[in-house]
Amino acid sequence: MSCDPIFTTITWLGSLYLLLPFSAIFALFLLWAGRPREALMLGLSLLVTVVLVHVTKLIFQRPRPDSLELLVPMPTDWSFPSAHTAQATAVFLSVAIIAIRSLPPVWGGIVAIASALIIIGVGWSRLYLHVHYLSDVVAGCGLAVIIVTAVHLLLPYRQALGRD
Repeated sequence: MSCDPIFTTITWLGSLYLLLPFSAIFALFLLWAGRPREALMLGLSLLVTVVLVHVTKLIFQRPRPDSLELLVPMPTDWSFPSAHTAQATAVFLSVAIIAIRSLPPVWGGIVAIASALIIIGVGWSRLYLHVHYLSDVVAGCGLAVIIVTAVHLLLPYRQALGRD
């Protein structure tokens, strides 16, 4: 059995076409639930990640891998770092943090594990589909982890000082 349909589907979980509406709806839900800091963390994490990933692509200008076995059209932008992996990491790491802070431990753990599996799946899909190198995926994930961590740590500090 071929894994091609699985990975061509999983890779969409890192696309802005899916992540932007998902993040907007989830942020609206968080605002409705009285959790503006979490909504802001989600939105800022994705926004800053998207901007920094594309700036980094322009700085490094690394060509995409040469492959005759493409299962999806080769993206037209640069390869390093992987935007799909970075975007998925930014959103689903934020979701995991929100779940761990907001839900009972068992449910927070389940959401965190599911989020980690999605991040790993998106990264692996980019390799499987031959549109990125391993270093692109690792760099995209690492960049997003740094951004989400920074946003997560800075927002509570700003709130404690009454600067929201």
